Amino acid sequence: MAVDGTPGGEGRSTLTLFARGITKSFDGKFANEDVDLELRGGEIHALLGENGAGKTTLISVLCGQYKADSGVVEIDGEVHHFSSPRDALRAGIGVVHQDLRQITRFSVIENVVLGSDHGVSRTAERKVEEIGKGLGFELDPKANVGSLSVGERQQLEIIKLLYRGSRILILDEPTAVLAPEQSAQLFDALRRLAGEGKAIVFVSHRLREVTDAADRVTVLRHGKVVAKRPVEGADPAELATLMVGDDAEPPLTVSPGKAGDPVLVLREARCGSGRRALTGVDLTVHRGEIVGVAGVSGNGQVELAEVAAGMRKLDRGHREDHAEQIAFIPEDRLATGLVGSMSIEDNLAFRRYDRGPMSTPLFLRRSKIRGWANELIERFAVPTNRPQLNVAALSGGGLQRVIIAREISESPDLLIASQPTRGLDVVSAGGVRKQIVAARDAGAGCLVVSEDLDELLHLSDRIVVMLGGQIVASLERGEADRATLGRRMTGVGETGVAA
Repeated sequence: MAVDGTPGGEGRSTLTLFARGITKSFDGKFANEDVDLELRGGEIHALLGENGAGKTTLISVLCGQYKADSGVVEIDGEVHHFSSPRDALRAGIGVVHQDLRQITRFSVIENVVLGSDHGVSRTAERKVEEIGKGLGFELDPKANVGSLSVGERQQLEIIKLLYRGSRILILDEPTAVLAPEQSAQLFDALRRLAGEGKAIVFVSHRLREVTDAADRVTVLRHGKVVAKRPVEGADPAELATLMVGDDAEPPLTVSPGKAGDPVLVLREARCGSGRRALTGVDLTVHRGEIVGVAGVSGNGQVELAEVAAGMRKLDRGHREDHAEQIAFIPEDRLATGLVGSMSIEDNLAFRRYDRGPMSTPLFLRRSKIRGWANELIERFAVPTNRPQLNVAALSGGGLQRVIIAREISESPDLLIASQPTRGLDVVSAGGVRKQIVAARDAGAGCLVVSEDLDELLHLSDRIVVMLGGQIVASLERGEADRATLGRRMTGVGETGVAA
């Protein structure tokens, strides 16, 4: 029996999908130009490229969201012309998008069956439980989606795809919010699915994942395929060079910070209930230091970031900050950080609407707002030259750049960043990390929540580990490594360490 509850497949390494000559342009600019992609049953295929390289457009064509200007999609030798995502689903293509598309007031099972031929039933609930168990997930089918963490909502999307029996699975940044152990469980499940004859393609900016998990890789740059090769024998540095070409930069060197006075103090901080709770957190962030926060998704990191930013009130305990300007980069960029129906320039100007030169007592000064937006677009390399467009038109990486540009441009003395490089390519992620380090070196205290342990180990002057709404370990720079953090994140090791 397969992980998704269907009979095991046969026929490894047969050509399942061939996208040939895919071309798609917007406003006269190619997003994809003569792109070929081959997906074979029994293989895991990685799709790489910078933000804006054309990965999302290609996925959108394959799943029927966009219609290609030219080119064809063949599945098992039969040409398909998709006019909607439903057509692609019927043909066996399932996609988990980077930005989650769910109805948060519905339950897990209601989201899974929505749009399918099945209704909510105990049989459907059992199947969801079986799929989740096969992937190492622990999702309650009756749980309200609005109560789930971003990581659990990502798990829900993967379960929904498998529930519908897709033979071709396309996952856009599936591990962006998963801890290493969860990612390993996911890729174990994907290998099982590939072994049953399914074709798997995943987009990732974590190059170590590609070399560890994929069989083959296709690399896009500026909308074109620049490399197709087996993963065997490749290393992350080589793949990074293929992705960025001449734009490759030397790795960011991060020197230790110089901690100053406290800028944020939490004592016995408590809020929420159940898994979504802080249960007595002590934490101090000093000016001139980066404090990293590690933990498996859903162990209080979201609540900690919101309390630190002053967005969530404590039920008990004490919070004080000594910051004149607080910047907050939330993990859910569209739901919390941006207003998708408003323009890029308005989203960039939110923090300055109430003062000159953006406004007068009677009206907004649109030319000043646009000028400020253009300045930030250039400074932070936001991928657009049309600030009047709705911000929701940007890719995931573009959305993240808008938030970071708006928040860091205010020269904060307390910066809270939750998953700041999620979904960004190696160049963009490096730029964000430079901005965080620059904010620290300018005297800001920085609290960085990330599921990317390599990122935390690289940036942090100190790393605290959260488990069950508490800080269970605090490790100085040089004391931590991936293995140590992994053990503490899963409850293996000493607990009750003050921070």
